[in-house]
Amino acid sequence: MALGISPYATALAKHVSPEGCQLVVERNLLEKGVRLVLSLAGNPRVTGTVRWVVEDRAGFAFDAPIAADLMGMMRLGPQGPGLELRRA
Repeated sequence: MALGISPYATALAKHVSPEGCQLVVERNLLEKGVRLVLSLAGNPRVTGTVRWVVEDRAGFAFDAPIAADLMGMMRLGPQGPGLELRRA
């Protein structure tokens, strides 16, 4: 899979914790072991690694724990702008 510099997908985050989350994408775009940067408008970027993939869902482990306010923003789901995904 070749990911460009521009966002290649948007995702919703579920089950967000300080250490990681589950990403839901429109189609199976992710592979185990891929390093990503997650961007959410107006918030710090988060880097990490895809740990598992099942159909349109993926487990994503953050490189460093994230703050509670960012966890809250990521949990907004369909009401929010969605997370932009880029290769790290």
